[in-house]
Amino acid sequence: MDKIIDLHLSFMDRLIEEGDVLRELERERIFILPGFTDQAELVRSYYKKYYSKPSQRIVFCGINPGKFGAGKTGVPFIDFYGISRLLPGISLLLPAHDRQEKERSAQFMLSIIEEYGVGEFQDAVYVTNLSWYGFLRDGRNLNYYILPRAVRHHFIESFVEEMKIVQPSFIVPLSEEVGRTLRQMVKDGQLDYPIAERLPHPLHGSFPTNLKKTRMRYHKCIEQHTGLQRKGIYPREE
Repeated sequence: MDKIIDLHLSFMDRLIEEGDVLRELERERIFILPGFTDQAELVRSYYKKYYSKPSQRIVFCGINPGKFGAGKTGVPFIDFYGISRLLPGISLLLPAHDRQEKERSAQFMLSIIEEYGVGEFQDAVYVTNLSWYGFLRDGRNLNYYILPRAVRHHFIESFVEEMKIVQPSFIVPLSEEVGRTLRQMVKDGQLDYPIAERLPHPLHGSFPTNLKKTRMRYHKCIEQHTGLQRKGIYPREE
């Protein structure tokens, strides 16, 4: 899976070298989050441990990193607290305050991972985002579909190459907008994988009023399409 990390790093190298896209974003006061490039070796460690085993996986596909969670760790839907549980040896190299840093979407995803078993989950489900890079404007998160039309496509084209490496059985969008984008990619001949019914975004599912219903939908999708069965009990006992 090193190819996936290299793919997204080389994309940023190309943006820097060519300059046009970055200048357009600068004109719009849009800043690219540096979490993935800053933590590339941490991401490699995660992918080496959990995605190096050949396996037919389904894909959970989100939007793009926010300024917390994946926007800092570089690992889709994993915050530093999740890193401390999933890569404990690596986490010891992080500042102590980072190891306990949590983000709502990442906490929801971590609870799903631990219910099905760390390792077993990743053998069956590959978690990613359409854009590996997140964005800020005036200090607030900005999603890829709000980017200027002239540059928007640049940040999601690498996803097509990523899927060629993963070879998923199908892709599950984790938001309505992601579903629309994926279906358009299929229509345009860019993607050749089935697009499943969307699941609620983990942020939506993290709120107490949505939690039970959202978890049930994730359970149904995972168990119906992967054969995994829950091993843990939610909430976790610390």
